[in-house]
Amino acid sequence: MDELHYDTRLGPPPPPAPIYDANENLIGYDTIMAERTMTEWQMQLAGFKADSVKLVIAVDDSTRLLKKEEREELLKYFSDKNLILDTSNQTKNYKIKLNRLKADPKLKFKYRSEFPAGSEIWSEEYDFNLSGTTGFSRIQFDTTKSYGILHSGFGCGKLCGTGFRIFIKKENGKWIIEKMILIEIA
Repeated sequence: MDELHYDTRLGPPPPPAPIYDANENLIGYDTIMAERTMTEWQMQLAGFKADSVKLVIAVDDSTRLLKKEEREELLKYFSDKNLILDTSNQTKNYKIKLNRLKADPKLKFKYRSEFPAGSEIWSEEYDFNLSGTTGFSRIQFDTTKSYGILHSGFGCGKLCGTGFRIFIKKENGKWIIEKMILIEIA
């Protein structure tokens, strides 16, 4: 989760407002207001980094199916390993167990089903800070279960989010992220 999540409160303030003359020609930017906004943001930023507020992430209740192209990408990415794909049933979704997700102690997880459907999740008022939404595909493993690929993403608003293709491998008995490739952005 630490690789996917970002605290949207930490995003920089908007750029300074443009100033136009009577003929709609740009003559400059409101740098005084921009400096004031930047100073306020830097004070907020320090407070956000030091606070103990729990940030809630809405997690899809179960995995999604992985697209065929992702399986092909696994073979291509680890082409030097001559992988053979695990062909066990790839049509079943699995319930995501929130208590098994490891993340920064500031993050708290809730199932997506606890929230309004679709983009309405962003229209509601909550008594907590909704930091984002996420979900995961099934993992496609090779037959040795040493390499895998999955798809995940992080949504931070109605028109804000990213999607990643994530390559994983087992190293010294532990799964590590080999590489994350950004494949969607909004």
